Amino acid sequence: PAAAPPQTTASNQADALRMAARTSPTRDATEVSFFTQDHPGLFARMAGAFALVGASVMDARAFTTRDGMAVNTFWVRDSEGGPYEDPDRLNETMRRVLGGEITPRDALKSRRKLRPRERPFEVTPSVSFDNDASDLLTMIEVNCRDRVGLLHDLARSLANEHVNIVSAIIATYGEHVVDVFYVKDLFGMKITAQSKRARIERALLSAIDKAAPPS
Repeated sequence: PAAAPPQTTASNQADALRMAARTSPTRDATEVSFFTQDHPGLFARMAGAFALVGASVMDARAFTTRDGMAVNTFWVRDSEGGPYEDPDRLNETMRRVLGGEITPRDALKSRRKLRPRERPFEVTPSVSFDNDASDLLTMIEVNCRDRVGLLHDLARSLANEHVNIVSAIIATYGEHVVDVFYVKDLFGMKITAQSKRARIERALLSAIDKAAPPS
């Protein structure tokens, strides 16, 4: 039988973190992999760390071993749309986030504001569910306007609803973003209950609405 997962604290999660980064020429992005102890909300915290260093997540895959270790791989680009080239800064920020020294939701507050020149562009947010796209997982598609910290806010909302993200695909079209999450519930099952889907939809739409008017 598999060993029981070790008790996870912010300190030992950061201490256990291992990172590997390499440029992926086929994607014109940097492939970054993390190995650490799993914990509810881990994907959201990692997404927050990427936002803090100015790295945009284009694609992500998450896997948890039977002994409670998480392997998360992200394909990221910098603010200019090229490979992200500051792995030391990312590694340090990720350790501070996982260690509890930085709380992304607080650190990103001032960065969520839309700039005045962006205000005329409107994207009506929507959330849809598909239980036929995968044999084992529920697909959740979120369409909305892009902004700093969006992936973190969406992932954190899913974690708060006890939804585990297995993979995420992010497509950005100018100011419009389509985030696709393949998820399961805490029991490893698809999300089939209409009441549960309705709660998740409300949580995601609320997360989208976190952007404040320009000051």
